[in-house]
Amino acid sequence: MRNMRRRRRTRGPEISMLNLIDIIFTMLIFFMVATTFNVYSNLGINVPDSEMKKTETKEQKVEILLNKNKEYFLKTDSAVRKIDVNNLEAEVSFLKNTKEKNITLTADKELEYGMIIELMGKLKNAGIKDINLNIQATGV
Repeated sequence: MRNMRRRRRTRGPEISMLNLIDIIFTMLIFFMVATTFNVYSNLGINVPDSEMKKTETKEQKVEILLNKNKEYFLKTDSAVRKIDVNNLEAEVSFLKNTKEKNITLTADKELEYGMIIELMGKLKNAGIKDINLNIQATGV
């Protein structure tokens, strides 16, 4: 009985997980790069529609956002932060040192017209020369 040979156990076929992991990470990177993030939906702003064609302008660096809860946000290249409208002149004072003093105003379409006009007046008093209104083009 000692002379009996033990059979070696042969391993069955295996599936390599490395290739699957590579594909998953490649897809993850692709979707992260291809995804566009909509800032307005995160803040609860429903931008009004317009039949106008979208005009190509240079990229705006400063934007004031106003949602239907009457909350004001200042969006710059670096971040979006909540601001106090009563202290608006101090909030946009950094624009006084720039050559172009323009701001894009994005307001929810459910807001009263008077609130937007009041905000535009405060921006004019703060020394902002150009105020652009943001709309959603309907594909004309």
